[in-house]
Amino acid sequence: MSDPQNKLKRQIRLARLEIVSPLYKKGYPLRQIRREVMARLNLTSYSLQTVQRDVHFLLDEWRKSRLDDTEELVTLELARIDDTCRELWEQWEKSKTDYTRTSREQKGTPTRNGQTGGTEIRTVQTRRMETDVVGLGDVSYIAEIRKQLAERRKLLGLYAPDKKELSGGLSFANLLMESGMLEEAERQSSIQADD
Repeated sequence: MSDPQNKLKRQIRLARLEIVSPLYKKGYPLRQIRREVMARLNLTSYSLQTVQRDVHFLLDEWRKSRLDDTEELVTLELARIDDTCRELWEQWEKSKTDYTRTSREQKGTPTRNGQTGGTEIRTVQTRRMETDVVGLGDVSYIAEIRKQLAERRKLLGLYAPDKKELSGGLSFANLLMESGMLEEAERQSSIQADD
């Protein structure tokens, strides 16, 4: 087969895939997809087997794309977690530093302003207080670091899946008795009977 014929076949295939993709996503059956592709591209033949091959090709392409996208998203989230942990560790270290807390207290008396007629507060006394604070570290930083590391482990799949068991041995009557709904229904019916 010559190169121009191969090029034409590739172009027709790409055109088919452009039509098949949205139709398949919308749930069209293969026969309807076949009719639509033949009508739009003015094709004389397009077998159901080729339609199926086109659909499988698209599914494989979407699956690979989704895996690549997922991998990129996981990498991005891991980088975000790393940045957050780095910042949290810095804040943890900073919270262990001793410092002096300074505060000011002012006392004043209300006075009337002669020009505006309004009331103002005139400061009579100012007191400055200093308190030495011993930095023992804010444990909330450590708690958040632990949460971030747990998220990291989840993203990496390091935890075993949760095992949940469902037992079907509980009858409807037992369920009503265990939940207290049966007693409540009996109490309600006795109250209505008394009325």
